[in-house]
Amino acid sequence: MFILLAGSGTAGSISQLITVFIIFIFVLAITVFATRFVGGYQKLNGMNKNLEVIETTRITNNKFLQIIRAGEKYFVIGVGKDEISMLVEIDKETLIDTSTDKISLKESFSDILAGKSLFKGNDKDKSDNNE
Repeated sequence: MFILLAGSGTAGSISQLITVFIIFIFVLAITVFATRFVGGYQKLNGMNKNLEVIETTRITNNKFLQIIRAGEKYFVIGVGKDEISMLVEIDKETLIDTSTDKISLKESFSDILAGKSLFKGNDKDKSDNNE
């Protein structure tokens, strides 16, 4: 619509710039809505109760070991580029709960860049070395 009104000169250049800007905003809005739709769709499909990957460990570039839960049973599987192999079934009691062992970082990224220590105990060590 603006392109038809665009003539030569400054007014035509400004109208073309505005047209390109409007088209850019339109494409950006379509991209945002499409991403939200696909994300919501995948979130609903990923909410199954019977299958869950508990832990994954990389063995080589394209080979992994995974602990999976299927219903009430736990399995160790090997996942390669073109194959999946069940290695062993394990008991729930043999699994180690590592959810409480994770370190929670409460510092902001700007504090880390400013040189503040991640662990508060290290600050004491530094002050002891300076004395």
